Amino acid sequence: MDDSCIPFNAVKAAVIFILLAFSLIIISCGNESQINFCNGVIISVAGRAEDDLYIKSSFNNWSFSTPMTYKDGIWSVELFLAPGSYPYEFFSAKTSKRFLDNANPLTMFDKDIRYSKLVVKDCRYPTVELAGRPEINGKNIKFQIKFTPGISGKNPDFNKSEILLGRETADYSFDKKTGIISIDYEAKDFDKFTWFFRIFDSDGFAAEVLTVPVWIEKKEFDWTENAFIYQLMTDRFSNGDKSNDDPLPAIDEKANWQGGDFQGIIDKIDDNYFTDMGVNVLWISSPVANTENPGKGMGGDTRYYAPYHSYWPVATGWTNELHLPGLDSPIEKHFGSEEKLHELIQKAHKKGIRIMFDFVPNHVHTDSYLWKTYKNRGWFNMAEKGFPKNSNGGYTCGWEKPVECWFTDYLADINYENNDATEAVINHLIWMIQEFDIDGLRLDAIRLMKIDFTSSLKTAIQRKVTTTGILFYMIGETFTGDMGWKEIGDYLGESKLDGQFDFPLYHHIVRTFLLQSETIETFAEFLKTNDYRYQNDFYKGSIMGNFIGNHDVARALSLANKDFDGVSSQGGAEADQKVWENSPELPEEELPFKKMRNALTFMFTHPGIPIIYQGDEFGMPGANDPDNRRMALFGDDLSENQKKNLEHTQILGKFRKGHPALAKGIRKNLIVKENIYAFAMKHEKETVIAVFNNGEESEKVTIDLDEAGFKGEAATLFSEEKTETKKNKITFELEPFSSELIYGRNDTI
Repeated sequence: MDDSCIPFNAVKAAVIFILLAFSLIIISCGNESQINFCNGVIISVAGRAEDDLYIKSSFNNWSFSTPMTYKDGIWSVELFLAPGSYPYEFFSAKTSKRFLDNANPLTMFDKDIRYSKLVVKDCRYPTVELAGRPEINGKNIKFQIKFTPGISGKNPDFNKSEILLGRETADYSFDKKTGIISIDYEAKDFDKFTWFFRIFDSDGFAAEVLTVPVWIEKKEFDWTENAFIYQLMTDRFSNGDKSNDDPLPAIDEKANWQGGDFQGIIDKIDDNYFTDMGVNVLWISSPVANTENPGKGMGGDTRYYAPYHSYWPVATGWTNELHLPGLDSPIEKHFGSEEKLHELIQKAHKKGIRIMFDFVPNHVHTDSYLWKTYKNRGWFNMAEKGFPKNSNGGYTCGWEKPVECWFTDYLADINYENNDATEAVINHLIWMIQEFDIDGLRLDAIRLMKIDFTSSLKTAIQRKVTTTGILFYMIGETFTGDMGWKEIGDYLGESKLDGQFDFPLYHHIVRTFLLQSETIETFAEFLKTNDYRYQNDFYKGSIMGNFIGNHDVARALSLANKDFDGVSSQGGAEADQKVWENSPELPEEELPFKKMRNALTFMFTHPGIPIIYQGDEFGMPGANDPDNRRMALFGDDLSENQKKNLEHTQILGKFRKGHPALAKGIRKNLIVKENIYAFAMKHEKETVIAVFNNGEESEKVTIDLDEAGFKGEAATLFSEEKTETKKNKITFELEPFSSELIYGRNDTI
């Protein structure tokens, strides 16, 4: 539609608008036999008086019948509409140009065109909102909730309503005159305390669920400053309950369920495995139920796999109001029950550990309720004309159409141009966040979907979950090479993701410290621009994720052992060839473990969040997926070299939490030559110095503390007995492939 070619008559449009306004001013918001007056919705936008703005939308058939009024630099209009969602745009009669509402992060599509999205709420329903931030005094928590009745003016029905603290009934008081629900709670210990308000009025209408999360901690948690994420694949971590082991027949063990479950994670929480490492965030596999059927791999892979990875969901769409037919529970039965998942999260919170769910928004399995019910209603991307159809009518990737293509013919790709599909997935996610009281999400395959899903989800979380200002951290996976900054950065923003995995940094870390195929000079030059590239070029508030391995790439230890081509950061073709046969074994010599320790030291001295994939804390061998997903090892099952690496990670994890310069500091290079790299990280009054020997010979290193801007008495983290300080210069010897951290002796370790 070309707006500049449409005949336009301002007088006629004004008359049409008046008639439309009269026809909409009275809307049926109560029962069918009752007519009520609903409040209007005001939409405004800054502009110039001469712009002559209109709103065009589906509610006025995209006509010029809704002019806006100008006053003091603002164009506005009050709309009286039935409850629902409406696409809209602004149109300037002066310039004949259309534009979206930049102040509104919500979007929706109409006939393949993106518009801003207006949501008109049903005035029959009451609302509840937090009246100011909670007051925390020691372990006492106080806050108030404001209840606003719907159009009927009816008060709350507390016999039907739920006010919970965690999963238990909460104490409260209610002032009928003001509509204020007051909470005054004395905590017994450090923990996360989340109140859950589902308030019905006496007519049976319920307000949207409100959650109020509060943390009481010895030291305030900050995702930017002291977060340390541990990634685990639930099925491959620890088998704590053999009763839910149920591998599929005739599937190779590497591609089958192996028994890891929620109980196994709980056992390690109880054993302080994570807290001993300094971990304060657990990223666990998506708990959403998967198909019970096996499936072939992607592309030409003819092997069959079980959905042990939890990326073939069938319970997407489940909410408190919609229990999907054919499912007893939305939770993956191989992992355990809903009760067991609640227990896991509650125990983690008591230890000060946040929980992040992996989530799969890109697709559902064709065994799912959503596919079976809505496959012919535009909820899924189907093969366009000229592209081959798979057995279910989709277009199997085909990366020239990454947003629309299906991974396989049994993973139905969701069409986020469909507003109903978008709302179904987001409602499911909001339910899951509130039901299980989690603290963040890792979103799979983020660039394979319309960005509108990401912004809509973020907005829903901001409005319904983060009511107390606590950041609900959202990190996305955009798998790129070593120059993928824009592909990653475009998804970062106030109304988008908080962070992404820094794949360019990953490639450089691997080539520098594990493979030695990149020089220290090249690495240092890369860091000059990469350290705050995402904050400077895309989103100031970005909190990036740093890693040396994950479940999609060959194991860091095997890369360091040169088990593959010895050059590629992903192992090249050999990492694929060695998945099923001649898979890498655990090295007997210490050299690859030492290289890993260097890589780990760097990761913990870099801005952003260090992320450890299970097993990388001590070093596990493995080729590509699924060989990189072997069952984790613990205790006496570790070799002596693995135990050394685990101890190294534990020291680093705890050290970083007390030194904000490592996460928020500005890097100053001190030595960049051949195999020696030394830099200072300075933040406010603190400076920490990192030194690396990335070569095969021992090196004596001298650091000028004045040049580094270091104040106070210096201490070294790993080799205190080998250091010498004279004239504010510190000298020590670094063994081959080793590292050292220098910090203020009186600082917290």
